[in-house]
Amino acid sequence: MTATVSAPPGPLPPLPELPPDILSRLATAMPVWAVSSEHAGVRLSMVRSLLSRKPLDRGLAHAVAGSLFWAWQEDPLDPQVTSALLELDAAMPFLPAPARALAAALLPRLAVPADPDLWEAVAACDDADMVRVYLDKATADPAHGLFRLRKALGALIDAGDMGRLLRVLAGSPIRDFPPLLERLCAEAAFFCESPDKALRRLSRLERELWGHLADALSAALLAREGDTGAALGFLAPLGRAMPWHVNLTLVRHDLACGPRPAAPPSPGDIHPGEAAVLLYTWNKAGFLRDTLENLARTRLGPAPVIVLDNGSTDDTPQVLAQAAMQFAPGQFSTVTLPVNVGAPAARNWLLSLPAVRCARYAAFVDDDARPPRDWLTLLLDAARANPQAGAVGCAVADIPAPHRLQSADYHLLPPETGQSLLAEVPERIFVMDTCAGKLDFGMYRYRRPALSVSGCCHLIANAAVRAAGPFDIRFTPTQFDDLERDMRSWLAGFPAVYEGRCVVHHVQTSSLARAKTTAQSAHVAGNKLKLEGALAHADIGRLCSENYAVLWKDLQDKNEALREVCR
Repeated sequence: MTATVSAPPGPLPPLPELPPDILSRLATAMPVWAVSSEHAGVRLSMVRSLLSRKPLDRGLAHAVAGSLFWAWQEDPLDPQVTSALLELDAAMPFLPAPARALAAALLPRLAVPADPDLWEAVAACDDADMVRVYLDKATADPAHGLFRLRKALGALIDAGDMGRLLRVLAGSPIRDFPPLLERLCAEAAFFCESPDKALRRLSRLERELWGHLADALSAALLAREGDTGAALGFLAPLGRAMPWHVNLTLVRHDLACGPRPAAPPSPGDIHPGEAAVLLYTWNKAGFLRDTLENLARTRLGPAPVIVLDNGSTDDTPQVLAQAAMQFAPGQFSTVTLPVNVGAPAARNWLLSLPAVRCARYAAFVDDDARPPRDWLTLLLDAARANPQAGAVGCAVADIPAPHRLQSADYHLLPPETGQSLLAEVPERIFVMDTCAGKLDFGMYRYRRPALSVSGCCHLIANAAVRAAGPFDIRFTPTQFDDLERDMRSWLAGFPAVYEGRCVVHHVQTSSLARAKTTAQSAHVAGNKLKLEGALAHADIGRLCSENYAVLWKDLQDKNEALREVCR
């Protein structure tokens, strides 16, 4: 880090008067608020719900207005957010004049074209020439170029070519809005340029327009570089401006107050008998080879590594034979099944092995995952701090799109807010993935309780398996088996814990996201119906109410801890 880092330049834009009990007011008015302030759809739905209540609760106006302004700073090309922001400002003026003028000028240029899914169709073709034409021509369209650009911006950032990204921006109608051009260039720099260059770009953004986002991204860069003190210098005024922002409070707390793992982590941080590392695989020899090579470079200490070959017919046996040489003598072993028994049964088979049963935790890693060097230490640190945790999971990022998150912590939505997969069968279990597909602005680097965590890379406590049972083989070959086990574990007194400091990169998304054919979609729908029938109605209600109660207590405790630190 070569840039000189100082405190944020100048004040943040004002918002309506902030009541001191804003979190208590929100907990009463909208319990789901505690889940996340970063999920775009849920955030906008919550704001609209609060605005629809008559008369408007003026005590919540700060959170409502602030959420919309923050959402707009994060995604100024979102027509729904821009429209809602201007509507609220017209009824209750709060925007700085430059923000009001820019949003008003942008809104007519954000109209949805007749073919709104053109980018998705182009990207799915995997044709470089078609992508080039889209980026050069479609994003330059005076009428719909801004809409087209918003659709493709994430892919441009994922490609990491700053020069190309700047050329596309300059050729689009963004050039008609210089402050917005600077804003998008700063976002691109956050992901694609060195920290010092990105910090300089962020420091030049107009404060009345982008002050909140500039400070948040500057803090994320500094935290990523290990400069916790400087990061907190940017986050402190942001926290005072947005105390209702759930993710911001959690990130600030963990930077200011812990958790504090052993630094630097070493293999000695993993004790004998504490964990067994487990993988199961079926006909993914290439992915498995890369995963095992990566895993061998991570800090595993004395933990045994066991791979179950789930009836593979490709080169998996050869990959496993070669992999044994990459680990310490006697550390690596395999189990070979003659047929594919599916994910739940494969996991249960591994859990039944003597070397696993005598360990405190089973650490499952997908065969196409790439854990960071200290993944096991980080997850075990969270487990030790939460001895009743039934599972400990991590943030999961995409490998093909490395700046996008696949998942973080999972929580329940109120049953009345969800939409059933089959109209004929009312459903009660709706789980919100707080970040799927979102660019990683650093707002998920926290530790907190969760209803469920991703099965891509997680610890399972053997005590929780003994109390609540193993994975349910009715969900074979896969889909919802992790979630159902985590819910059962919660009910047995072993809730999950999310550790966002650990970010695991993963090739494939969930089977729900990959379902393309009628048969695949039918399988997902079938397993969702099995999930609905696996839990009693009273248990689902208990899970929902306890989920929110735990989240609010965690949030309010951490907010109070921050107040103590800042006194």
